[in-house]
Amino acid sequence: MKTGKFHFDFIALGLLALALILTGCRGSAPAEGWLDKLFEEGRGVFHQTINQEIAAHPDRAKLTPAETDKILEAETRYPRLYGLMINIFYLKDEPVFQELLDKGDRPSAERFSELYLDLARLAGRQFVETFFLTDWTTEHARTTFPKYKDLDATDLVIRSLGYDAKLDTPVIPDEIRPLDPEFFKQGALEGGRFPAALERVKGAGVKIAILDTGIDTSHPIFADTRWGRHFSLVGRDRPPWDADIPPVDWGWHGTLISSVAAVFSPEAELTMYKFGDGNTQNDPAYQLIMQSMIAGCIYKAVRDGNHIISISASGASLDSDYLREAVRYAEEQNRVVISGNLYSKWQKMGAVLNFPGQYETVISVTAAQSAEGGRYAYWPICAPDETTGLAAPNDIFGAFPTYETGEKDTYIPSISAAIPVVASLTALTMSAYPPLGTEAPGEYARTIRKLLFDNADPQAVGFEGFSPECGHGLINAEKTIRAALELAEGRK
Repeated sequence: MKTGKFHFDFIALGLLALALILTGCRGSAPAEGWLDKLFEEGRGVFHQTINQEIAAHPDRAKLTPAETDKILEAETRYPRLYGLMINIFYLKDEPVFQELLDKGDRPSAERFSELYLDLARLAGRQFVETFFLTDWTTEHARTTFPKYKDLDATDLVIRSLGYDAKLDTPVIPDEIRPLDPEFFKQGALEGGRFPAALERVKGAGVKIAILDTGIDTSHPIFADTRWGRHFSLVGRDRPPWDADIPPVDWGWHGTLISSVAAVFSPEAELTMYKFGDGNTQNDPAYQLIMQSMIAGCIYKAVRDGNHIISISASGASLDSDYLREAVRYAEEQNRVVISGNLYSKWQKMGAVLNFPGQYETVISVTAAQSAEGGRYAYWPICAPDETTGLAAPNDIFGAFPTYETGEKDTYIPSISAAIPVVASLTALTMSAYPPLGTEAPGEYARTIRKLLFDNADPQAVGFEGFSPECGHGLINAEKTIRAALELAEGRK
């Protein structure tokens, strides 16, 4: 009996010791360099997925043999492809990945690895699907745009990712052109009734994310601008947890757009989220990757604490899951997303879809042309649409990057420029009626949109009520801010 009991206790103690050892191993830190190894393992999974998806895709015959060969040779032909793609889709679940990294133990590292390799498979599938999620605009772009004349489908998809974007650091000139007084005289300020509104609020406490081509912060119009931490997806090909690319604006569009916000909401904090380069990525024939980059920046901008997401990009006819989910996420977090209408030239060619502008929770902006007597009117270069939200004046002045020495700051009448005007009014409105933080998902965002819509002036652009041409009417900053302040006073 004693011997048997001793033998049993000895075995029990041994099992307990083994359990403690195993528990200690599982709780220990992962092996050194495991993230670097995982990144390279993900590369293999990504390209393996591409090859499998192409081989099994029912529409594979739509690609020429040469195009297919390029895709199958992507690992050697486009060595940066994997890094660029994985960074786009990492952004959606970045907090999950970061939480696992912060824990720093072996089980968390194992879970991180599992999720990351799943993400590599997703990125591979999305790359392949880009070639097949097409419509009439794809063939139109390929056959109409001279710059696409000699490019095949693979070339065009790679371009849409910003693979060939210029990433050089610009040389800022020693003598920067002086600040043009026209910035503070431009017609859109008075046309949108901003002077009276700016006497009461200037956007303090509100953060605007500008999704565009980059930013030149050295321009004198930004001397007093409050900045957030800028972010770029273009050229971001290193491991997602170890990538930092400066958002240089070689495309100049982002600087122009940001300068509008700097004038119309001077105390708001601005942050650039670069998803395009203003050159190689313009007018993509294949739209899925570009839309995914916009979606990734929306996720990032919301998590960075931005209240407004301003997207001055031409709408796409593709309603992609990733973009739709990102816009829904922003709404649930009570963020306001602002984008633009199509131009009439596209509508006349048959374009009827426009995303993200046509999503229900997005404020879709058009531009109204200035007319005699300080009035405005429907601008025929803008397409009418039932989802049009607001019109903003088109006599808007903008800033070119200081290193674009051949350019002078000038008027930039466009839907692109009208969008940051509306984003600025949204910032002023939020400053006058700030969130409590206790609102239900989407409640505060809906309230802000209602303030903007209810206080717009359709008669200022020649309409008696809502119209597809100018939506709820021309923005009226003075009336909107007065209503927002009254609403804020009423909840005290």
